[in-house]
Amino acid sequence: MFFRGKKVLPVAGLGNMRPMARLTSLILVGLAALVFIKGWPVNANPDSAGDQNTYASEIARTYDFKFGPNPFAPGNASTTTGTFIPGDMFVASKRCGQCHTDAHAQWRQSAHGNAFREPFYQKNVKDLQSQKGIEFTRHCESCHNPAALFAGALTKNSHVKRPFDDDGVSCIACHSIQSANGRGIGGYVMGEPALLVKEDGTRMLAGVTDQQVLDDIPSHRRAMMRPLLKTPEFCGACHKSQVPHELNDYKFLRAFMVSDELQQSSFSKESPHPFYVRDKETCNSCHMKREPAPLFDVSAKQGTLVSHRWAASNTAIPTFYKWAQQLDAVTKFLEDDKLGVDVFAIRRKPAGASAEEFIAPVNRSSFKIAGGDRLTAEVVITNKNIGHSFPPELRDFYEAFVEFMVSDDAGKMLYRSGFIKPDGYLDESAHNYKTYLVKADGTYNDKHHIWRTRVFAQNNQINSGRSDVARYQFIVPSGASGALHLTARVRYRRFTRVFSDYALGKSADYPIVTMAATEYVMRIGNNSAWPANPNDKTAVPDWRRWNNYGIALFDQRQYPLAIDAFTRTAELDEKYRSMAQVNRAMAHIELEQYDEAANILAAVVKANPTNMRALFQQARIFMKRGQLDQAESNIRQVLAAFPRDRISLQQLGELCKIKRDYQGALECFGKILQIDPEDQGAHYNLMLVYRKLGRTEDAKREGKIFADLKDDPGALSLANQFLRKHPEMSNESVYWHIHDLSRTPGE
Repeated sequence: MFFRGKKVLPVAGLGNMRPMARLTSLILVGLAALVFIKGWPVNANPDSAGDQNTYASEIARTYDFKFGPNPFAPGNASTTTGTFIPGDMFVASKRCGQCHTDAHAQWRQSAHGNAFREPFYQKNVKDLQSQKGIEFTRHCESCHNPAALFAGALTKNSHVKRPFDDDGVSCIACHSIQSANGRGIGGYVMGEPALLVKEDGTRMLAGVTDQQVLDDIPSHRRAMMRPLLKTPEFCGACHKSQVPHELNDYKFLRAFMVSDELQQSSFSKESPHPFYVRDKETCNSCHMKREPAPLFDVSAKQGTLVSHRWAASNTAIPTFYKWAQQLDAVTKFLEDDKLGVDVFAIRRKPAGASAEEFIAPVNRSSFKIAGGDRLTAEVVITNKNIGHSFPPELRDFYEAFVEFMVSDDAGKMLYRSGFIKPDGYLDESAHNYKTYLVKADGTYNDKHHIWRTRVFAQNNQINSGRSDVARYQFIVPSGASGALHLTARVRYRRFTRVFSDYALGKSADYPIVTMAATEYVMRIGNNSAWPANPNDKTAVPDWRRWNNYGIALFDQRQYPLAIDAFTRTAELDEKYRSMAQVNRAMAHIELEQYDEAANILAAVVKANPTNMRALFQQARIFMKRGQLDQAESNIRQVLAAFPRDRISLQQLGELCKIKRDYQGALECFGKILQIDPEDQGAHYNLMLVYRKLGRTEDAKREGKIFADLKDDPGALSLANQFLRKHPEMSNESVYWHIHDLSRTPGE
């Protein structure tokens, strides 16, 4: 059948009707397909001829283009047509569930399937709507409810029907995305949804039956699948976030960048800089592992399919909806060796003594303690098996913290830090991994009103493959006997109690997951060294423990101590020795001890001329000494092996700039922006290079972008004032700090 020169696809369920009944039904279906906005009928399929009666033109009549001609700003999402998509083209996910039974059941309980409707998001987005206006929620809905965004529903007095809200990030939404641009906040291009795409590119949606799909699987696969969907860049379109100036009336503020963290981690295999070498992992390989398909999903292979639960860290959604299976999957994911915790060292200072004894690793050492000794336990927390930071994303209303306890043989608690108080709130002095948001008036933004944030007073995290040290100081009780039990646990809660109570309108206990735990039993009196058990394959080897400790000290800027730790690492493991030597050299460079670093690196490179990590650090010293040709040679070798290493591209760009090779500099900084379009350093350098080339307009453009991306120097004083008013928070904002423990109340 043809209408106005266009092929009309058969309508589902009409094939066996008599001619007159079929005609009547077609008329009714056609009428039903019209969307009425303020009395105007709108075609459900956009008209490429630009007819004023198209869906897009009718939406545009009353749509608030508050942020300019892009109807989807201030988010970064767009469509292949550049305009609206009728909401009824976003096929309900329950339709997909007729064949994809297991995938649909898993999706329904996932964070994606509830991205819009769940109460925690609803509270936040409604606050934004009431305080700023519905048009500002386009920033959020580009990732939480794409159908509402593209249907044009996010405007005042909208008449667009919203049957898609319960689906959130639906099957058809994810599987219709055609490309991603690396910008986050919906940094993708949505294609017009289709259930079948023919070899000639013809897209088919309206009237396509399940049988037609089953009869033409290749066309269905072309509609649903493309290589993009298996890349980190695809996930990064939403798992990367910022607050643009349109939202906060201030400037660009980075919220999180999980996809970029993965790209720079060891798991991506795109960088030589991480402290460990790991097998390649992607978002999919970690969060979409195969699992049984008991509901006989048509896409299952040998009884399994890739999980559409996306088990990660959201324990709140399955708790709210009472989905035990999803909660179990998320909990097991969090508990699955993602983090490590190690009571690594003790610093002992006897009463009246001036010197402090360093004991490490504590369980491999012989030592003595007595009542009245002041002990400082150093607990190493390691991000072992996560391809991005811990905790990821919105650290301002998640809770990740260390619980440390000292108890006696009878189980009596002597000291404790990082506990949940009777009112459900976390101990304010807990060692935590959290972001403190500060509003323009200097008050604490603890309700996740990101549009009101001016500065981050703290932004603690542990990056992939790196470590942190938490220090706990206490006095051994006088007259104590037996043993002291030192217990450390890393725990995670979604959300903070203040936010969950606010969102739910009531006090509720939500799950706290223990992601890692350890205990060391220390006797009052003499302690003997515990020999390593060669048969225990789960134990972390001592060389790695020293290395994790060194990494933590390096990140806390304790460079001399880090050098000592890396020296011990090199002594203990031959296989890792060259890596440990480079680690030592890096710490020497930070101390500006270039000769020491140069000697170490020269020996490593001589032993292995293809050690890219050493070559890069050696190039840093060459640049300091003005040996630019040698530096460039090293960096080009690194880029030949790791062409998407942003740090090496940045260094080569700087070299090209110094050598007045401006075209080479443009290429380097351009390649960085292909990976991260919001790389601050790349935009700054492009501004400088364009100025040198006399390209004034290009320089102005880059300068404007850089001015928006860079930190506001005036915000630092606001953060400092906030921390002075909140001493319970200020301790955690210092790189190196000690938790001074008092006796447990009542003891």
